[in-house]
Amino acid sequence: MPTVGTQPVDENGSLDRDPVSLPIEGMMCTACALRVERKLSELPGVSTAVVNYATEEALVRFDGDPIPVSELISTVEKTGYQVHTSVAETIIAGANAEPTADALEHDLRSRNGILEVSREKEANDILLRVRYVPGMVKSYELESVFNEYHGESTDGWDKESVVTDSDERHSHRLGGLKNRLWLAGVLTLPIAVISMAHGAIHLPNQNVVLLLLSTPVVLIAGREFFWLAFQAARHHASDMNTLVALGVGAAYAYSFSAVLFPTFFLATGQAPEVYFEAAAIIVTLILVGRLIEERAKGRTGAAIKGLIALQPDEACVIRKGLEILIPSSQVRIGDLVRLKPGERIPVDGILVSGQSSVDESMLTGEPIPVLKETGDRVSAGTVNTTGSFRVEVTRVGRDTMLSQIVRLVHEAQSSKAPIQKLADRIAAVFVPIVLSIAVVTAVVWLAFGPEPIVNHALLRFVTVLIIACPCALGLATPTAIVVGTGRAATKGILLRDGGAIQTTGAVTTVALDKTGTVTEGRPSVQEVAGSDGFDSTALISLAASVEKHSEHPIAKAIVDAATQSGAEIREASSFESDTGLGVTGVVDRRKVMVGNRSYLESNGIDLVGLEENDEWDSKGFTTVFVASDGSIIGSLAIADPIRPTSKAGIEDLKALDLSVLLISGDRAASVDEIGRQIGIDRVISDVRPHEKTAAIKSLQKQGETVAMVGDGINDAPALAQADVGIAMVSGTDIAVEASDVTLMQSDVRSVAESIRLSRKTMSVIHQNLFFAFIYNIICIPVAAGVLYPMFGIVLSPVLASAAMALSSISVVSNSLRLRKLI
Repeated sequence: MPTVGTQPVDENGSLDRDPVSLPIEGMMCTACALRVERKLSELPGVSTAVVNYATEEALVRFDGDPIPVSELISTVEKTGYQVHTSVAETIIAGANAEPTADALEHDLRSRNGILEVSREKEANDILLRVRYVPGMVKSYELESVFNEYHGESTDGWDKESVVTDSDERHSHRLGGLKNRLWLAGVLTLPIAVISMAHGAIHLPNQNVVLLLLSTPVVLIAGREFFWLAFQAARHHASDMNTLVALGVGAAYAYSFSAVLFPTFFLATGQAPEVYFEAAAIIVTLILVGRLIEERAKGRTGAAIKGLIALQPDEACVIRKGLEILIPSSQVRIGDLVRLKPGERIPVDGILVSGQSSVDESMLTGEPIPVLKETGDRVSAGTVNTTGSFRVEVTRVGRDTMLSQIVRLVHEAQSSKAPIQKLADRIAAVFVPIVLSIAVVTAVVWLAFGPEPIVNHALLRFVTVLIIACPCALGLATPTAIVVGTGRAATKGILLRDGGAIQTTGAVTTVALDKTGTVTEGRPSVQEVAGSDGFDSTALISLAASVEKHSEHPIAKAIVDAATQSGAEIREASSFESDTGLGVTGVVDRRKVMVGNRSYLESNGIDLVGLEENDEWDSKGFTTVFVASDGSIIGSLAIADPIRPTSKAGIEDLKALDLSVLLISGDRAASVDEIGRQIGIDRVISDVRPHEKTAAIKSLQKQGETVAMVGDGINDAPALAQADVGIAMVSGTDIAVEASDVTLMQSDVRSVAESIRLSRKTMSVIHQNLFFAFIYNIICIPVAAGVLYPMFGIVLSPVLASAAMALSSISVVSNSLRLRKLI
């Protein structure tokens, strides 16, 4: 049976150590997210828990005993928030409906992320209703399970009932905000007109009218502030809702009391003034800000939604000689899929007949379509542009490259950059500090303020509470990361997490591996020079017999050359490999060694009699030596063409004021020539893989922040040692787990683009954090009244609420600029 969700489960339905994504409802500021994050992190077996306020999701990783999903959900609920769940339904029809429903229900109950399965009988049909966590289970995966039980026929299954709920959730939230804003706006308008007419408009029992108009605004449109503040208080916590609820509640309660008990205020010598307009306008303006913020946050995830939309809904498969159109979720590994011009490819697979040019720009960022012929791989989400061909399916669903990219981008967007830690530390104590400042402000105004003392103290208290904005601090970093990582993905650049963005933006030196990075990575044998009685055929025969056991690109080039020349490739025994240097094997009782100069010399082979080939060096050829039974018998000239874009990529890196270094295990003369051709004058040659790591360490000791760029084959130690490991991979082999940055196209220009993109993202984050800090540092003292003694200036609660709403909106809007900047 197919797997539901991205997390495997054990026999008890518990989670394994893969990350789990939980959509969380009810968070209104960073303090909310930090509270959930702290509680999840305290669970036994949880290694890390990151709760992102901007994406409203928790990403939980494990390193201990498995944790049941119910425990995670319970932990979130005990903190005062909810895990969002969705419902999918399907109808089972036919004579075997009952046993099929039993088997499906049993299977679903054992799967991770499925919370509840219920059933209803309708005539001879059975309706199964499944409640699940959408962050752990995708709707198309549920549909795949349904189809698996029913077989290939689609009769009796309600496909339309299985829907993706992320947009629905966002739309529902927007709809609720709009309804509350309409109510608040309609009732607040007359309140504002009456209150700000300064006596020009006077109604009988005017304060009672204002009370009647403002009550629905505060208690209905603004009920969420009070409810969430109450929930936080129940859990001995406070957040932005606490500030709003106290501020609005104080203004409303004071005014309510003034209307109901005016004689009390007159007895104390205070005029029974009311502030219904402040309470109503504050609620309305905050709702306006919330609505704009929600819309803007929805746009930050546009890139990942675009990636998901690349998956076509249907596929044309060939079964029993017939072409049939079925949902993509029903395609199986081994199926044959027919693609016509203009169609989007629904699966990963191998082209088995026909040829065409395929547009892969949506995955790799490369705008020029790539010619695909028999034996070539194609990927889901790409577009067939011209011809017609058939594809044998190799990967479907969550295993396709497109799904992997979506998963990686999603995890990156849910992560936190190290720079966020400062904002988190401040946000954790922000609300208690603001509450303390508000209380102190009220006390000072009561002690030293002008008449009417209580009115002034109340207004200053409310203004401090309302103007403080932890939301801007919480949105400053994650919104920029969401936009930056999403935009990068559309350019074929996959950033592992927020930390990768921060470190990549700080890179000062870029070290490039030669083979497969600045060169094509498809070497070929150009010349063969035999000695000691060995002609070229005998030489390449021995070399290929040993190299056929190696996966190195040069080994493949030697084997290909032997095949093309008709040289015999014999069996080799006792094969040994020293990665990146050479190989040894026994062929026809001869001990054959093939490798670079240092490899042979380290094994006691005397190369003194072999002259250096200056002509090969001048052409940038790599020299591979061959020895038999301890004696050198010849050498091979290997050419690996320089990528056409490498020189331009080096120029782009230098334009960013970066130091560029070329590292290779080849001889100095050859590497120097390659460096000269592409514009690099700093080269390190004749190095083993561990010596590349030493070179990176040396640069780091000099204070450099180093990015190592390689193809991920022989460069793993150096990629791990570097501050930023950048892996170039082919569009069909996404080896992303070992690198901080993965480039979906092998182009040095993408290295420069990834650094440029990271720098711009970090620049926006710095701007956001500066604004969020400065806003609160300046506005809170002004709201408290520090300007009043010298200038007689005080801030009204209405202006405070407008400023608070604008602070969050400005941070999100600034982050959205990245979509145009990069």
